[in-house]
Amino acid sequence: MTLDGVLAWLERGGGDDVTRALVNLTESDRKALGPKARGWLTRGNPTRIPSNHAALAVLATADGWRQAMVATTHGFGFERSEFFECASAILKARDPGWLPEFVTGLLDDGGTWNWCLVRSLVRADAVAKPDHPEYYRGTVRGVPDYTRDRRPLIDRLDADPGLIGNHLLGMVSTEGTGRLLAYHDKFEEGAHYVSDSAAMAARTWRVTLLVLSQEERLDRGRLLDAVLAAPLRDWASADLAWYVGMHDALAPTLDEIAERQGTYVRLLTVEHGPSVKLAQRELLRLMPDPRFEAEPFLAASQAALGRSDKATVSAHLRLLEKLAKAHRNVSITDTVRIASEHTRADVRDQAAKILARLGAEPTRPAVGPRFVAVDPEVRPPAPRLEPVGSADELAEVLLGLLEEIDAVELERAIDGLLRLADERPATADLLLSRATAADLYDGDPRIAARILACAWLLPRARVRDGYWSVVLGATGFPSVPAATETFVGAIGRRLTEIAHAVQGGGHVSVALPTSADFSLDATELNRRLREVRRSRPIHEMELLIALLRVPTGARASVVVPRSLRKSRAIAQARAGRVPSWSRHVALDQRSSWEPERRIPLFRDDHEEGTGAATGILARSTPERTVGAETTYGEYIPRFEQTLGLGAALLPHDHDVLAAHAHPYLHRDLRKDRACSVPVIDAIARARSSNGPPSSSAIVLALAAQDARGRTAAQDAVLDLARYGVLDGHELGRQTALLLTDDIVVGQRISSGLTECARAGDAAVLPILDALQEIVRILPDRRDAGAFLELAADLVERTGRTIELPTEFGELAAGKATSMVAKAARRLLKP
Repeated sequence: MTLDGVLAWLERGGGDDVTRALVNLTESDRKALGPKARGWLTRGNPTRIPSNHAALAVLATADGWRQAMVATTHGFGFERSEFFECASAILKARDPGWLPEFVTGLLDDGGTWNWCLVRSLVRADAVAKPDHPEYYRGTVRGVPDYTRDRRPLIDRLDADPGLIGNHLLGMVSTEGTGRLLAYHDKFEEGAHYVSDSAAMAARTWRVTLLVLSQEERLDRGRLLDAVLAAPLRDWASADLAWYVGMHDALAPTLDEIAERQGTYVRLLTVEHGPSVKLAQRELLRLMPDPRFEAEPFLAASQAALGRSDKATVSAHLRLLEKLAKAHRNVSITDTVRIASEHTRADVRDQAAKILARLGAEPTRPAVGPRFVAVDPEVRPPAPRLEPVGSADELAEVLLGLLEEIDAVELERAIDGLLRLADERPATADLLLSRATAADLYDGDPRIAARILACAWLLPRARVRDGYWSVVLGATGFPSVPAATETFVGAIGRRLTEIAHAVQGGGHVSVALPTSADFSLDATELNRRLREVRRSRPIHEMELLIALLRVPTGARASVVVPRSLRKSRAIAQARAGRVPSWSRHVALDQRSSWEPERRIPLFRDDHEEGTGAATGILARSTPERTVGAETTYGEYIPRFEQTLGLGAALLPHDHDVLAAHAHPYLHRDLRKDRACSVPVIDAIARARSSNGPPSSSAIVLALAAQDARGRTAAQDAVLDLARYGVLDGHELGRQTALLLTDDIVVGQRISSGLTECARAGDAAVLPILDALQEIVRILPDRRDAGAFLELAADLVERTGRTIELPTEFGELAAGKATSMVAKAARRLLKP
């Protein structure tokens, strides 16, 4: 068949005809068709050839696995079943040597489309079953999407019976699967377009695996073992919740519990609280049975009693009492004494009562040394940052950035590109081919590396207007690029202007930090500015960023070139003006079926204007853009790296940075992602006290849904306290405002502050200052107990006092036995 005939089949033929035509391509036709097919998917398709046929042509003509990856560009628009059958038939017939690497590349990139293609290749015996975690994780979404219908999930598995058995057990046993299973099941159970609850449940993995085990098509014992093993592995908490629900759905029998008694006992020692409660419940069922083994249980109880959360420890103390009644010959006294030294006073009281009932002497808490305030430490200097030394080194940096964006390395790359724009590395062809072949989602920050590399190496005569635009965020529906005056829009605009500057030739680079914390010495900046010439100009945005990287007190010493002295943004940055912050709460509701969200905002009342400079310098009109900003990067991979690039621009203006980040910090309250961690890490590096926006940012992160966000916030509190720049009163004021506005979960904040007070003595007094502000709004709040108990612990520890609202005084004077009443009495004790 001639090439024209193949093109005709690609335009009008069915799947089988297209497959036969592509399988029978001659080598010369393959070489002629390959560039055309890849161009149809990457540069636009002027023909009437469907994109799925163009993708099949790419697979049939690719010379390597990277070229074959171009076929994944428009995968979401394909008719899946027919396309995957045709693709696997073509690749099986070709049997190229790079096919295993192609499979690995597909799985490394992830995604439902990629998994379905790999699974089709495995079913066709074109490749061996991959030993790759994504091959198992991808099953969670690949099977439901495989035929695009709404049948029960078990029917869809019956269409691919090779998955039932070891593959599904491998899926359950793979890290990262748990959160995907939880997302899928939650979506199916909450589908608003289906009223039949049984039909919704039948599309969940939980019910599907349960039915398969009941039908003995999936080994029940191995499934139960896999479910119990998950919490014992070093997995994130977000990966574990589904397994607790799956365990409850399996409803193990007493014989199964007895057989796995050692596993349940080990679960008492894990960090994941729901898994500990699961073990407590099942061991309680087994306790009256003669097969129950007390010694391993008592040994594991030491870890359970050492936990910081009251509910689990109290439940375990009650469990120990039941053990003593069920097995009279077992002594629990020494084990209960462990709880006598617990940090929670009510836990200590509970342990003392149990010991009294056992007739044992209560353990008196050890009297620790008198609390002494810790002197602030001197923050050590950050490591020096070295510029790239040659075009070859610059090429290596850019190759690394195409794989993973790092803020420090990107700054080195920008500096090198501006200085070395007219030089070419020895690896130019390799870098350019990697950059042009990179298949990236819109908004992926690695797009910046790709565009910067192309701006550097592509012939300047081939540059088209608008080609160098770096867009790192966009609204959802309809998709609109991030506004320039927003933080994400300003970051993209800066990178866009760098690409245009590099394409135009060499410039003087002035913004490269001298330290890894993104600070810049004023002396070094003045030295760089003396090199500015008409033939080697300076870019206005880069000078603005350079000034923002100079410590505030030293900015006035920077000598600005005459050509930029009229710039308003440069003058403001050089003056080091202190913003005037006002706090507002914006109401946002994306659609009628979604709840209204209350988003805290900070506005700089001294600043007005629009554009990228304002998007970095200040937060002047947040109410205009906050609705759009809450959608930027919501489903974009690596969006946290984009915010990390922004944090690198404001190493000394942490309140400005925090004000810009509030829409994303608010989003982290309900997302298992914690994209704002780089912002909190930057605030932790502050050398000045936290103002209202920074304090609000820390509190929002303490209440984040993802544990990574909460951990970053706790680390920030500890670091700021260690170096003597934590303003506890401001932290408390912002906490009180966020609690009053019903924006954050109080339990998460009290737990985070408790962990901080326990982790470092330097944080104790600032946290006590914060609690003084928080207690003012606690009356009538359900979460008051944890805050008051923490305050009571710290008051007893330090000998200081705090002033309580009159409502708590009245409660303490009564006979109530609640946690709030007990804590209030401790706080009012003379």
